[in-house]
Amino acid sequence: PAAAPPPPPPAPVAPGSGGRPLRAAPGPSYVLQHYHCTGCPDGAFSWRAAQVDPRKAMFVCHEPREYRSTILRDIQVSKEDKRRGGGPRVGPFQERIPGTGWEALPKYDYTTRNRSSAFNERMHVEWEKHVDHILAGGGELPVASVVAKAGFRSCAPCCRDMLALARPTGKAFIMVDLAEDDERGTFHFVLGDEYLPVPKEACSPLEVAALKKVVAAAQDGAYSSGREIYQSVVSVGAPVDEAAQVFYLGDKALLPSGCAMHLKGTALLDVLHAEHFARLLAEYGASILRDALRPAAQKDVVLQCRARAKRTLMAAWSSHLAGRGIDVEAYAAAAVAPLLPEDPGEYTQSRRSLRALRQAGAMAPRLTAARLQAVDENAQSPELPLKVPHRWTGAARRHRSRDARSACSGVSTAAPDDAASAWSDPSETEEEPL
Repeated sequence: PAAAPPPPPPAPVAPGSGGRPLRAAPGPSYVLQHYHCTGCPDGAFSWRAAQVDPRKAMFVCHEPREYRSTILRDIQVSKEDKRRGGGPRVGPFQERIPGTGWEALPKYDYTTRNRSSAFNERMHVEWEKHVDHILAGGGELPVASVVAKAGFRSCAPCCRDMLALARPTGKAFIMVDLAEDDERGTFHFVLGDEYLPVPKEACSPLEVAALKKVVAAAQDGAYSSGREIYQSVVSVGAPVDEAAQVFYLGDKALLPSGCAMHLKGTALLDVLHAEHFARLLAEYGASILRDALRPAAQKDVVLQCRARAKRTLMAAWSSHLAGRGIDVEAYAAAAVAPLLPEDPGEYTQSRRSLRALRQAGAMAPRLTAARLQAVDENAQSPELPLKVPHRWTGAARRHRSRDARSACSGVSTAAPDDAASAWSDPSETEEEPL
């Protein structure tokens, strides 16, 4: 029998009508909490970052990924034993996860062979899933590439990657983290130029149910554009994590809108991998460089890996951006730099600025569907020392060159400790481990 057609998407907001206002989510920004719990000295990223190896070239896997039947106990084991429990598990979105049947990619699984890697680190399984969508689509991204992540929140490299790919290609990326829990986690809607992080902690049960319908419809191909998805999300009226929105839209390494609409096939896969490992090295490496107690040789290895990631990213983009007036080298330098400073003192000050931004959020003017941009991208934020450009203009970071040291060989599958660091303020730490 013929497959049933996908359900119609929720009715969108009429353009120009203003729709429901986009409310600011009350309480802490769990997205920013997770940034600090992973990227601070001795944070979750530091364990893996200490094992990166500049000699390990990028391997791009072109084979379909290997999914594993996943039950609730698998997710619980991942959370209880983060170094041997399989790590984050990512698969398609469905109403109940894991429900009666869910196939997922476990990141730290020695039995899986079809995976990409670079610098002694496996590609995050969120992006293995996006690669699978490209392979299934004959070399093209779907209108919306949707993933569900169980057991863990979304990390900085993956959030940055979504914006880095969505803006130039015009595609949509949707990630639902802590997908097994309707009361914790975030719906990440990256829709071309737009980023709507919606925390489930601040939503009503009806809003969560409505957003799940939007995600399911997007996965089923019921929308023709990211703009339609954006309007449907706005029509729900759920609150947005404005601090996280400003933070990630403030990434200096974002290309002009629609500058790579033609990208597909091997070229798209090369760009996707280069972007992922560039931003992975940016944020993983920051946890080492922010640590005043780390040896210089270990910091030098991070800088070597970033230099190689920068060259790879330049090679992946150069021919596609030729003649567009974009300084590809400066763009790549910004991509391998973290969103917050690496000097320990400057990093601490930046955290205070971000906290002030959250506290001032209640006084900020609310956003509506008529005001499509989350922030004035030409304005300087008084609380957050990051300029948010409408188009990336580029400013290369300078890195010291030091003597290299050897690092471990082979692509490790050992999972990092995802516990909150001692650098995390009590007010910024979740009631439960991340």
